Amino acid sequence: MQVLQISEDDMKAAAAEQKPPTCTLDQFVNAVVSSVDEGDSVDNYKTVLAEHINRMEVAEKVITELTPKMKQFHEKAGGELPKIEALFVDMAPEPQKGKPMPPGMINALLRVPKDAATCSAEDFIECFRRNLDASDTAEKLGKIFDEHIAK
Repeated sequence: MQVLQISEDDMKAAAAEQKPPTCTLDQFVNAVVSSVDEGDSVDNYKTVLAEHINRMEVAEKVITELTPKMKQFHEKAGGELPKIEALFVDMAPEPQKGKPMPPGMINALLRVPKDAATCSAEDFIECFRRNLDASDTAEKLGKIFDEHIAK
């Protein structure tokens, strides 16, 4: 957060609201400007920014489509982390698909305390928003949700 010049107080305030810290447009522009190295080109930055923008747009579209199923699954699972972990394991790309997560990984992904046994629907949905890949589709993930809802 140092490169974005987000203060410790801003970090604490965001944590208290259980939201990620955000930066202003000026903070973002200044961070990009300060990261430019000799030999960098505008095209390098355009490519990276386009990839991130695309991923965020895909994530928003997929989340919007899947929110009803996500809420249905979360309610059925009671927000229990082992059930959510089983869903994530089935959604993982190869070669991780079907393999158990390291201890504490599900808590870290959901950004819940280490000793938490459940998470809120909001934590669950936000985790997807942060971690969806540009290649993910509502159709592909929806099938996995359906399988887990039916269990």
